[in-house]
Amino acid sequence: MHAADPAAEEVSSGEQCHPAESAQHDRYMIVPHGYSAGDSGQVWIADFNGPESASDAQSGGAVASPLRYWLRVEPIEGTAATLARESACRDIPVVFDRSAPGVGFTLVTLALLPDVRYRLSLWQQQESAHQLADAECRGRPSTLKDGFNVWYGTCFYGDADGGALSKAMDALPAAYRPQVSFLGGDQVYLDTAFSNTGWGASVIPGFSSRNFSPLGFHSRSKIRRKLNAVFTAEYLRNWRRGLRTKLRQGFHYFLAGDHEFWNDFPNPPGFLPTLWSRKVRDTWQSCARDLFDAYQLPSGASSSQFDVADALKFFVLDTRLQRASGQDANFTDTQTFAAATTWLRELDRPGVLVLPAPLLTRWQFRDGGLLKSLRVKLGLGDHSLADTGQYQDLVRAIRDCSQDLLILAGDVHFSRLARFDLGGKQVVEVVSSPLACLPSAVAGADQTLAVFPDRPTDHIHAEVEYLQAGSAIGDGGKRAANSCNNNFVTLRFEPGTVDGDVRVQILCWNITGCDAQQAPSVDWEMQDLVLRKRSVVNSETVPPIAPKDSATQTEEMSEPC
Repeated sequence: MHAADPAAEEVSSGEQCHPAESAQHDRYMIVPHGYSAGDSGQVWIADFNGPESASDAQSGGAVASPLRYWLRVEPIEGTAATLARESACRDIPVVFDRSAPGVGFTLVTLALLPDVRYRLSLWQQQESAHQLADAECRGRPSTLKDGFNVWYGTCFYGDADGGALSKAMDALPAAYRPQVSFLGGDQVYLDTAFSNTGWGASVIPGFSSRNFSPLGFHSRSKIRRKLNAVFTAEYLRNWRRGLRTKLRQGFHYFLAGDHEFWNDFPNPPGFLPTLWSRKVRDTWQSCARDLFDAYQLPSGASSSQFDVADALKFFVLDTRLQRASGQDANFTDTQTFAAATTWLRELDRPGVLVLPAPLLTRWQFRDGGLLKSLRVKLGLGDHSLADTGQYQDLVRAIRDCSQDLLILAGDVHFSRLARFDLGGKQVVEVVSSPLACLPSAVAGADQTLAVFPDRPTDHIHAEVEYLQAGSAIGDGGKRAANSCNNNFVTLRFEPGTVDGDVRVQILCWNITGCDAQQAPSVDWEMQDLVLRKRSVVNSETVPPIAPKDSATQTEEMSEPC
């Protein structure tokens, strides 16, 4: 264990440092964003008091400021041998060199040592030095010996949260604190935020007089001003309030859901007539994309890959952000899709594929499904992943994969654990959603798909085994039975008993439930899952698993502090 010297709380000039006042602390934010080349990581730093009002600002360059800022990097935990290679404290100059409506920000790349835990803090120099924001992250481990913790969650409707997610993350036992988190989509509900500004939204959130707003009769500049005001307020609220505690803990990868734009994006939604206008949709998409790029995708990467030691590989595939509209449209660009399918086919150890929405899903355009497909075509239902044009090729690549594969997915407002055998290996899908449910979109766990894939593909036929499902809200009644508790999942990866295998402990946490220690309660768990490293030639079918009862700046410039 290593603790930072209290003297490090003074800058090198010798002036006394002071903690942030609450108003200043609310203005600034640090979010570790993900691993980058080598042993480095990316850190997003934001100033929410932009140089222009949100409605008038355009995305672009640096935020002019006479103030001096720096990011302090302090190692606080690691082995003695590793810490001996690290400075006790580094101060890195910060310039908010990028902007979007209502926010100035930058993305800093930090050199990090493997498995060292760091405290990050943002400081400002005025009459004296003041700390403005803080976060923590850990360097990517060089081994699974001490475990590797992952977190996954989707669908955060801030009005339904009431501070529950922050409380759950604060109380999450230390053994399950994530080193890497995946936010799988719908971190904001921009369409609902727009609708909620109109009359009637208090009765049905997401449906009001604003749904029929004649935005299309206005100029593009006026449409942009109106939308930026609403969208910026939604991002600010969720980042500064509901998601803030979560985003301070470990590295984060963000995927897009449809509500980062509108329901079933990019297809025109039937229940939001104001978006029937192409001019409004184009402007809306542009405003929403500017903010998504600023808050969630400042690196601009359309997909991400990283390895943990020589034991485990991850691929983060966004199937929403670049999706084209209509039946059988592609869900991403050809280059990104080629990278994903190549990763699957060349996988030489257990892998984790991170998606916004489930692979195990219904094909809604099959023969005989006229009513369901018509609802989707009219914008009154959502296109599933199976409805896209690249789905069958993704299924083929998963069939050709030689290694055990774990899939993380969300979006569907329930939690579920399922598995199937395919091509001599096992595929496990972990679904978690929602973090805070939109009241009009409650759902119960769907465990009806008996065979994968539902969309016929090259005679591939795998029987699906359902191992766990999320509990329902309340203690009875039709609505309760179809309303899954708000939840997230944690996964702990450790070495298996056989060389190359990976043992996974999966826990689904009920955000609003508490145990005797006031920590979030475990909704369901799986303790005995093993991802096997398989021979490409000789693979075996994995026997079914018996579920357990849940009760049991880019370049670093640094100077010593």
